[in-house]
Amino acid sequence: MSQELVEPAAMAAATDEVPTPFAAASVPPPAKTKKDSGSCPETPPSPARPAVETAAGWSSLLPDLVRRVANCFLDTNDVDWYMDLRAVCQSWRAATDDPRKNPFDGRFHPREWIVLDDGVSQTDDTRVFVNIGTGRFLRKKLPLRRRYYLVAITFGGYFVLADRKRPHATRVLNPFTGELVRVAAPVPRGAGVAVFFFSGDTPHNLTLLCGSSRKYYTAVPDSKRFVAHSDGELIYNYMRKAVVGGVYTNGGGWASVANEGMIENLCKLTEMLQVEFVKFFSCDPFRHTRDVRCFLVDFGGQAMFITKAPGRLVPVETIGKYAIFIGHHRCLVVDAGKFPSVEANCVYYTLQVSRFAGIVKHNIGDGTDVRVSESLEFFEQNNEFVFDTPRPLTIIQVLCSYTINLRGSELA
Repeated sequence: MSQELVEPAAMAAATDEVPTPFAAASVPPPAKTKKDSGSCPETPPSPARPAVETAAGWSSLLPDLVRRVANCFLDTNDVDWYMDLRAVCQSWRAATDDPRKNPFDGRFHPREWIVLDDGVSQTDDTRVFVNIGTGRFLRKKLPLRRRYYLVAITFGGYFVLADRKRPHATRVLNPFTGELVRVAAPVPRGAGVAVFFFSGDTPHNLTLLCGSSRKYYTAVPDSKRFVAHSDGELIYNYMRKAVVGGVYTNGGGWASVANEGMIENLCKLTEMLQVEFVKFFSCDPFRHTRDVRCFLVDFGGQAMFITKAPGRLVPVETIGKYAIFIGHHRCLVVDAGKFPSVEANCVYYTLQVSRFAGIVKHNIGDGTDVRVSESLEFFEQNNEFVFDTPRPLTIIQVLCSYTINLRGSELA
């Protein structure tokens, strides 16, 4: 497996959230002395300790303490903070594990992140990341994108890229560690949805889905070409929803979401809702003539089916502290307590009215549906929904924008 690593200095320059733990301390001038009647001047206070001495003290922290702090960052998948910690000094690097020495170590793989790819906040080099486990927002520069086409962003945060020169060889970027996995095979034309995962110590597996051909393609780093799989539109639509919902990645592969029991239950559900199975999982929102949508999402390590039906949602008793966001292309489950203004045990979904769309909050507890705002937040433009509301945006609007749009490949 061939990999590239971004130099630590480049990674530090590539993020707007790099902490400065040892800011230069300004030394105040000596305090003015005053005399008591006939007494000697008071001894002036000692000046502040220079910043160099302070930094030396921090670098001598016990290795076990440094590891404990670093592991706290990895527990919440804040890999960028972990990399910043390792960049502080040599002793902190020696006390912590180097992601480059074990690329299969899942602690360093992006898992909890979504990337806002709807044009809200990014420039050519900047993207906005959201940690759905902690509610943390991160604006990060990715200068490597200048050398590649962006093909897809996986659920979790990997960037699938293509060389700008033919034959457009594939690259997969971990935006937090700088690891760039080289896949020899060129990117299939039209691919716009991806999943990148590993199993034990086996090579990384990359799966790309192409909406125009309704095929999916698989490869490992040493593959000379992607292997095409054509199982029909029904299976393709079903698999696509499993990929964008994170089920395919976290569940251990396609077999985990393609068992006969799950398919049989879904067939019964489509019969009850009087909708065709192909349209039920369609990735084209404009084919939902009756506004029927179904999504597969990862919910606590299990596959969860979330269904939007005309005028109602398939009822559940409670989802506890969580909130669900349902859009035209994606579905998202978040811990409501981590996001201000988001209410627990509620479902936020986008409701299309002609060329416009608004956000509705469904309360699972009492079954009520309430519009989030009086105006419609989005309007359709070139098969994409853009904001029709004044800035700044609310967190609810930002999360809904992630679910209502899904951009295709720049290579296409």
